[in-house]
Amino acid sequence: MHTTHKMLFIKLNQAASREWLPENIFPPGLQLKTLSSWKERREFYDTFEWQAFEKGFVIVKKKKKLFLADLNSGHETFSLSLPGNPSSFFSDTLPSGDLKNALSSCTEIRAFIKLCSIDVIIHSYRILDDNEKTIATLTSESLYLADKEQPEPFIHLFSLLPFKGYEDEMKLIQKALSDDVGTVLDFRELFLLIMNAAGRNIHDYSSKIRLDLDADAPIYESARQLLQFTFSIMRANESGIKKNIDSEFLHDYRVAIRRTRSILKQLKGVFDSEETAYYLNLFRDLGKRTNELRDMDVYLLKQATYFHYLPSTLQPSLKLFFTDIAASRRRLHKQFCSYLESTAYQSFLEEWDAFANRLSIPDPERSPNATLFTKSIGVESIKKAWKKVVRHGRQISRETTDTELHALRIDCKKLRYLLEFFSSIFPQKTTLPVIRQLKELQDNLGDFVDFSVQHHFLQERLLSIPPGKEQNVLAASIGGLMATLFQKQEETRSKFHKTFRSFDHEETSQLFHDLLSTPK
Repeated sequence: MHTTHKMLFIKLNQAASREWLPENIFPPGLQLKTLSSWKERREFYDTFEWQAFEKGFVIVKKKKKLFLADLNSGHETFSLSLPGNPSSFFSDTLPSGDLKNALSSCTEIRAFIKLCSIDVIIHSYRILDDNEKTIATLTSESLYLADKEQPEPFIHLFSLLPFKGYEDEMKLIQKALSDDVGTVLDFRELFLLIMNAAGRNIHDYSSKIRLDLDADAPIYESARQLLQFTFSIMRANESGIKKNIDSEFLHDYRVAIRRTRSILKQLKGVFDSEETAYYLNLFRDLGKRTNELRDMDVYLLKQATYFHYLPSTLQPSLKLFFTDIAASRRRLHKQFCSYLESTAYQSFLEEWDAFANRLSIPDPERSPNATLFTKSIGVESIKKAWKKVVRHGRQISRETTDTELHALRIDCKKLRYLLEFFSSIFPQKTTLPVIRQLKELQDNLGDFVDFSVQHHFLQERLLSIPPGKEQNVLAASIGGLMATLFQKQEETRSKFHKTFRSFDHEETSQLFHDLLSTPK
């Protein structure tokens, strides 16, 4: 028999008993036949950013198997064996197959984290017609949050899975159940209900700025909202950093620091100048504490790429290189986690929270721009940053140093942050094309700087290798990597002028003009 892919769920009303069965409301000629009863644990997974949910997937583990269900229908599309009870896993650790491919399409760098564990008591039945032919299956389920000392079910429900060809009978059963027993849910609604019971809020995190600023509000108020947002991103990522779940927690934490410094530095005259300098130094020092740790993350993320750069004869010796990198990362991670737990860091958080939430407008003599309109400051700040990128970009030549290109990259970041900060006060049709044009230039400069930094790091590693026969192959491997990275860096450099010409173009100039002159 073939079943349809759509499963119907009926949430029982509070007045209905979980043992209650709906034989008495079935259309004449239908009957129930008991199949079996059992208890199982279901464990749900997704990334910190709900990337599987965004793709329309629900990841659930039960009976030592991992299943991928369709968010809309509840149909389990793929499965594979997953023994043990992992608190998180990466897609690349799974056996090859459709499920791995589906999860890899969501992300290859974020871990899938256990969201919650649910215990389910299940009773299954068959629905038979006059000829005792099965036309559907009915399942009664009581769901509990696992590991509770005195568990209470947070929902009782029936799930109805009709067989093909019995749609009319199913409509009658569905109407009877929804009228007399409870509320009809689809699988998406059921999943959201489970997450809510577990204290999980879909879309409770995104590193993207999601603020709706008031264009006519004082810039001080808008800047405070931006600082509060970046602070919330820092705090949200601390736990993931400490638990060492994946490298993106540290990455988002660092971006929040850079955005905070950009707000303080670029929105001049909004805050007290002495306080601004004080906090800029504190956030600069905090960022420096993460630099080496992030570098180690980047090298480990590029491990497969580095191996691919080398001939097979030089690849084995590179394992020792990455073993050393991993050891350095463990040490740096431990040091930074100790700092996150320190009294000094906790005091800094309290002090900064008070500053970001201060309601009173600063002294106008120390903060002359604090009461100006948000849009006027946004327009002037973006215009100034855009002109700076164009001016510096036009000065780049074939002889330009790596340092100068790195400085231009920083200018681009500052412009990008301002566009993101103030995006809500401009029409989306004007902001998206501008950001898209800027991103192409940023990507080119980012690749160039990354190759430069990696080349310098490898050079230092090469110089630190002690003499000896056993180290010769490692030195050869690192030398080979350096040659490849230098070649790619020069290829990227040669593409810069073409990329910059696309940015420094009448079309882009018109986009900025439209952005900065169009009322929302």
